Amino acid sequence: MLKKVSFLVAVVMVVTMLFATFPAFAEPAEEAEYVRFTAEGNDPYANFSFSKEGNNSKIDPDTVLWAAIRYKTGSQYDSTGVEYTAQFYINPAAEPCIPIRYNFSGSWETAIIDMKSVSTVTELESKWDSTFYTATSSIRFDPLEPDRDPENTTGDSSSGQVNSGDYIDIAWVAFFEKEEDAKAYTGKESTPYCILDVESLMNPNGANNLKADRCDSSGVLAPTEPPKDLPVKYVVSPRLLDPQTFTTHESAAIEFTVPEGMSFKSFILTSAPTWGAQANATLDAAIYAWNRDYDTTIEGKELGTFREEEHVDNFDLEMDFGVILPPGKYVIYMTATDDTIGAWGGDLDEINYDAIFYFDDMENESWFPYSAIKLINGTDSAIELPTPAPTAVPTEKPTDAPTAEPTEKTETAAPTDAPVATDAPATADNNNSGTKDNDVKKGMPLGAIIGIVAAAVVAAAVVIAIVIKKKKK
Repeated sequence: MLKKVSFLVAVVMVVTMLFATFPAFAEPAEEAEYVRFTAEGNDPYANFSFSKEGNNSKIDPDTVLWAAIRYKTGSQYDSTGVEYTAQFYINPAAEPCIPIRYNFSGSWETAIIDMKSVSTVTELESKWDSTFYTATSSIRFDPLEPDRDPENTTGDSSSGQVNSGDYIDIAWVAFFEKEEDAKAYTGKESTPYCILDVESLMNPNGANNLKADRCDSSGVLAPTEPPKDLPVKYVVSPRLLDPQTFTTHESAAIEFTVPEGMSFKSFILTSAPTWGAQANATLDAAIYAWNRDYDTTIEGKELGTFREEEHVDNFDLEMDFGVILPPGKYVIYMTATDDTIGAWGGDLDEINYDAIFYFDDMENESWFPYSAIKLINGTDSAIELPTPAPTAVPTEKPTDAPTAEPTEKTETAAPTDAPVATDAPATADNNNSGTKDNDVKKGMPLGAIIGIVAAAVVAAAVVIAIVIKKKKK
């Protein structure tokens, strides 16, 4: 009997030890840090640049054929009750997308993605190669995609809507040459060809309706207080209208005002499109301080210039003029003469910073670019604006009216020997010289008075002499 009991105890101990070693029965460890992507409207997406901390900051689509995503699902269904999916787009963005299916367990999961995969019903071939994917330093990621089942999609997402506030947690996105490397990766190995880590996921470029928050096991982390001289991005106008190309116009311009107590760092055309891959989508810009009116302003002195070359479709186009500017009104004047480039349209009812848009030097009231501005709190680093050159005072335009008839010429008195002018300031009396009242008040000059008195004395002496002579007779 004792042997049987001992045997049962031993079996229980062995089974307990075996179960303790099975990771499937243990609660998955929380990721040390991750990013929570929250939708702020429909079609949330962003472009992400590969981490500089990885093995490569650029990707070779001809050899990198696999990806792994570490995620934890939050929201599950879109507005139609269809489970959310995700997708990659090549840059420049083009169909077909690379589909990603989530497992809605609520725990941390790893999805393995074949970068050559395409939803079969689209009847499109993969574009994951160096011919189509030219922006090799980044990739577009749509973390919450409505009504886009990877196995059954028509490419039309109009029936599904992402609910504002829905979210997904992403710890990392890694890219590999081999499928076995993607499956073996745990987030600690140095095997990825390139990677989107927390830092790169926290810096979305050309984001649309997508908010990124840094998190750890305690949840969303409060943002650290930025340094005083750190530029902060503010929305000038949110996206609403269709895009407009700048290349078909001679010029485009934005007039805006920097508030008191702040300084200007840069202006951003958010998610600026190029309508597909372009050999050289280029934009030139110059910034001017406001001077009286628009025409006078753009004829003035440039405060700084900017040039964008080889712009990537739907990336933010940030115009940094290399100078920090104080509060005031400014105009950014833009020209685009090479391959197609432009901007998405903003909301005409939500335009901030007293901004006005111009096409071909004419104010445009029916369209404004989807845009943002970077401002610095304070003016310590701002330059002092140069004094604008004086503008010419317009002369009176000639008219067709007849000129006045010349008056009869009158003789004027001969000029006298006027005293030499001095630098002494004129007195109040001198300001009235030349008026008749002043002539009366001042009287005749002293020399004339002496002459008259002398002549009177001589005349009186003559008269007296004549009288005395008569008495003697």
